[in-house]
Amino acid sequence: MSKYRINLWIYQRPELNDSIEKLYSELTQRMMALNSPFSWNAASVPTAPVRDKGDLAACYSVKYFDAALRHHGAYRIRDARYIDEDKTSDDTARKLSIEQYRDVLHRQFSGLIDAVGGYRAAAYLDFHSSKYSQLHQSQRRNLITQVNADPDGRNNIFTLDVAQFWDAKLCLLALGYGPDEVIKRLTGKVPLVKPLMDGVYVVFNDNPDLTFEEFCAYNDRLKPVLGLQ
Repeated sequence: MSKYRINLWIYQRPELNDSIEKLYSELTQRMMALNSPFSWNAASVPTAPVRDKGDLAACYSVKYFDAALRHHGAYRIRDARYIDEDKTSDDTARKLSIEQYRDVLHRQFSGLIDAVGGYRAAAYLDFHSSKYSQLHQSQRRNLITQVNADPDGRNNIFTLDVAQFWDAKLCLLALGYGPDEVIKRLTGKVPLVKPLMDGVYVVFNDNPDLTFEEFCAYNDRLKPVLGLQ
């Protein structure tokens, strides 16, 4: 088992007219109904988050009895001046977990994504994703300046993290085709690819001891399969 924690992130496009209190109430109901280990049924769940003066987001933190498992979330301020069409304006939900690594990726993460919602999600293992971004800074800058891309954001897929979800809109914007084609292209090439909500969920690698070199190698191998730069 890897000595590193896996970070599970889910990203949502905020809507100006959405009530944070209502969103949080609906999320709480879905999370209560979720199966263990991510269910809030036996967790310490705070009331709806309220944005502190000067902050750009209303944040919350849910405590589990398992100290290795945490859930943090943030709702972006509902103000047109601070919501742009890029990932910096996303609402987020984040979990940390180290137990039952393969089971988390193959079964539990997709259920969590379904409960939380969102347009994309990623499982980050160790610092592989950030190191990959640093290694390709020039290529990422070119995408931003040349094609107005939002790398690993609203309209672009740059890094293939160990597990990911993309909704139908992101698939079309980033790939030029839909979730069914993603499934077709990746079937037999990855440990798991399946439909989820209106999008697609993919486990690109389920080895908890994955090295950075192996992370780069499967990115190099599978990005061309998807037509990604």
